[in-house]
Amino acid sequence: MTLILQWSALIVCLACTLWRAPSLLKGRNRGLSWAFVLATVSVALSLPEIYLPVDALLGGVNLANVVLRLSMLGVFFLLTFKVAAAYNSPLAQTLIRGPLGVTVLAVSALGLFVSYVLADVDGSSTGLVAFTHQPALNAYQWFGIAYIGYAAACAVVATAKAAFSRRPVVDRVAAFFLLVGFSLVCATVPLRIPRWANWQAVDIMTFSAILFVALGLVLVWLSFIRRPVAVTTQAPRQH
Repeated sequence: MTLILQWSALIVCLACTLWRAPSLLKGRNRGLSWAFVLATVSVALSLPEIYLPVDALLGGVNLANVVLRLSMLGVFFLLTFKVAAAYNSPLAQTLIRGPLGVTVLAVSALGLFVSYVLADVDGSSTGLVAFTHQPALNAYQWFGIAYIGYAAACAVVATAKAAFSRRPVVDRVAAFFLLVGFSLVCATVPLRIPRWANWQAVDIMTFSAILFVALGLVLVWLSFIRRPVAVTTQAPRQH
């Protein structure tokens, strides 16, 4: 089940990256395009078939996991702000790119680096499953999820309002898919607490969230291109 979701999420993210490639090359909405690129990198590195050879090239000390974690931070920084802006939520935009949001992002990124350096992770292991019961790795895990959970929670408010608004049906369905995706991300946080830990459920919910968010963004774009183009008319000039 998890493996199917992982490969499905990778295919969807890669397809969305290719779909956005022309816009990226033309300089249009680059933030969303880069979000898909980083999401593709993150999902790809969650698969042993990709993670192990990539990490071997990086020295076999699980630097690939650091790349995965930092890519996810970038995805949520770019994506949640775009969603908040699209659904006209000034509060969510401020919480994401304001002083508080930037501080949470910076602390999370710095904490990842410090805890990685303090941990003993010599030898490639997808998801670091071969290294357990290290306080530094527990900290590493929580620094990795802290900003993601924070940003997702900010986006939940914006998408919930849009999903239950009087917007066109496609817009509401898109917002609902995004709402489900970001809610699933938030729901994985308590499942990471040691006494309640359920890693299989976390994986299923994480990759399901990716699929929901990607589908929601596709519907947002379809809604955008279906909107009628406003035509302005000018009075004929007098000669």
